[in-house]
Amino acid sequence: MIITICGSCTFAEDMGKAAEHLKKKGHEVYTPDPLVTEEWYQENHGRENFLDMKPVWTKNHMKKIEGSDAVLILNNEKKGIKGYFGSNTLMELSVAFFLQKKIFLLNPIDEDHPHYEELIAVDSVVLHGDLDNFSKE
Repeated sequence: MIITICGSCTFAEDMGKAAEHLKKKGHEVYTPDPLVTEEWYQENHGRENFLDMKPVWTKNHMKKIEGSDAVLILNNEKKGIKGYFGSNTLMELSVAFFLQKKIFLLNPIDEDHPHYEELIAVDSVVLHGDLDNFSKE
């Protein structure tokens, strides 16, 4: 299966680990590019460069979704929200849904999640924190 990993770049390190795990299981995996936190990028390349590059990275990631069979939303806890993902990931989910890609969430969400209704609407599959659950889908 070809899988594109999506989520907050705060989780860049976890995305890299997830990609390696899935590759060892025989999947082809795409990750955001560059696979660093937004804070790191801005500290090393400046905010102006970051803002110039953000649309390029977003478009390129959408193309990765288009060429994938599925997306994995790496939705760890952030800002006190279990199963967090932000607006950029919501855009990626919309693209995946529109393109009829299978959508996986690493962690479950509950009705208090800010995007609960949207996730119900896209018929996502929850992996319950275990990447090995891909083999069961």
